[in-house]
Amino acid sequence: MSAKKSLRSGSHGLPPANAHPAREPAGAPSDPVTVLKTLPVGTRDYLRVLGAILRLHNHQHSSKHNGVSFKTMLDRQRFLASFFTELRKQTRYHDIDPRQLANRHIEAIIKRWLERGLSTATIHNYLSFLRTFAGWINKPGMVREVEYYVGTDSPHAKRQQVATRDHSWPALSVDFEAALPAIAEFDLLIGIQLELCYRFGMRPKEARHFRPHMAIVPREQANPRDAEAFPEHDTFVRIKFGTKGGRPRDVPVVNDAQRELLARATTAVALGAYVGRPGYTAEQNRRRFYYVLERFGITKAQLGVVAHGLRHEHANDAYQADTGVPSPVRGGLVPPPDDAEARQRTARLLGHNRARVTSCYLGKSVVMRTKAPGDLASGEEAATEGTV
Repeated sequence: MSAKKSLRSGSHGLPPANAHPAREPAGAPSDPVTVLKTLPVGTRDYLRVLGAILRLHNHQHSSKHNGVSFKTMLDRQRFLASFFTELRKQTRYHDIDPRQLANRHIEAIIKRWLERGLSTATIHNYLSFLRTFAGWINKPGMVREVEYYVGTDSPHAKRQQVATRDHSWPALSVDFEAALPAIAEFDLLIGIQLELCYRFGMRPKEARHFRPHMAIVPREQANPRDAEAFPEHDTFVRIKFGTKGGRPRDVPVVNDAQRELLARATTAVALGAYVGRPGYTAEQNRRRFYYVLERFGITKAQLGVVAHGLRHEHANDAYQADTGVPSPVRGGLVPPPDDAEARQRTARLLGHNRARVTSCYLGKSVVMRTKAPGDLASGEEAATEGTV
């Protein structure tokens, strides 16, 4: 059996990551607590140990008292299984038990990551997974910051958290309006999903889970903070399903193109249904979405753009509409008071509370340009593209 197959979810002691763990009777042979007690530290059956730890903790958020998505569970599981397999088979730590994780093991793997040319964002994300895992095995605080492992002078020490180029489609000479008709003719629902990303700044997942029949709300029913941010508008669209962190937001309807899209989406799906293929699971609709995009060249490898770039385009266009000047990442320079107000409104459009998160889309403000480089990488900014 290939290594890839041996690490699939639900095999070799690993739990299925597309469902929350079943509650096993205390003391039962399959109870993860019992499994960990019966397997001595240093056992060769390291995947069963890892599987038991995942069953106990993988559904939990790393810092909040709530759960995480199936995607997060699957990403964690795949990474940890690969991490310990690589550690045992490709380094001198052939007998490592997941419960024995220490910094010397992390240092050995990071050396391999650097040799393989992993990106800064990937290294940071992987260490975040390990930091969460360390908490599960009662070693909180063991996993250090990236610079501890790579050195403060390494380009990998700090994640780039400010946009240095425009990720919008026009910046790469791709016209969404011209590309849309062919996509919509091939798959009407995928066309609507992409247009929701374009006209409302939705994330792809939010667009796939969007339920148009229950989305339009009058101003008096909108989230007070969203309504306050856009006092000039009376109608809002509620983006509730598939949002990051489960945080709903209400964005204003500002033009006829948006109204026409909402009407079209309402007609295209059944009452109460989401903008996805009827009878398909969320995962099947996700796969369909990216299959269609790849078919029409909407990938970094082909046209150089991804669906998330439409969210970047919406954010930059909204900022320019508010200020009358292009965003910093597009070469504009807006005075601090106007910049701050426009960033706050843009943040509300995107579903963020903090205006500084918009630096991932808009680039550095005048104030940020006067700060020391260390201040920009303080960890207060949002993460990289695709996570905001």
